[in-house]
Amino acid sequence: MRTIAATSVAGACALAIASSVAGGASATTRLDQSSRNEAEPVMVIHDFKDGLTGVRAASPDVHLSIDRGPSIPDELALIVEYPAPTADPAGRDVQCTAQSQDWTAGHAISFQAMPAHDLRLSVSFLDRNRVVYTAWTDLKGGVWQPVRVPFDAIRPNPFFQPPDAKTGAPIDVSDVKFIAFAPQDKTSGRLAIGRFVVSQ
Repeated sequence: MRTIAATSVAGACALAIASSVAGGASATTRLDQSSRNEAEPVMVIHDFKDGLTGVRAASPDVHLSIDRGPSIPDELALIVEYPAPTADPAGRDVQCTAQSQDWTAGHAISFQAMPAHDLRLSVSFLDRNRVVYTAWTDLKGGVWQPVRVPFDAIRPNPFFQPPDAKTGAPIDVSDVKFIAFAPQDKTSGRLAIGRFVVSQ
């Protein structure tokens, strides 16, 4: 399993938070390898049993569909076909409404992903204090791989916070409205994402 041990970079409110100031990610992200098995879910943040309900892309050039999931026969995955990056830093963002908004029962966000080629993926959310948190992970192309983002390792974005963010407060995942992600590669591509869960 890939564990994002520490990260903080750009983001913005709503759909923009997953990709702004993406160039700063490489300097602030450390990715650790872990031998842990796929984390047992405590609760589901977002699955795709209802298709694309609660899922939206920042741009109509990002095409979304649903297909079979990574490991469980009846699990569904989100398929994202995205264009090359443009001048809009949030142009390839995808946002999923949180079906469970209180994440305090767990210690991390976990999911599985499979890109068509190697890429860096950003994952973002706003906590109860309206503070932007963004994590980056490097994914290998052509294989499903688990990713775990620990709450005690992710850091607030040092480059941008919303005007109403209560910066300096401890992370508070008791009320999180959505989770967002975006590819950070320099080309067009295809990405499959399994359900997002809160794990231990």
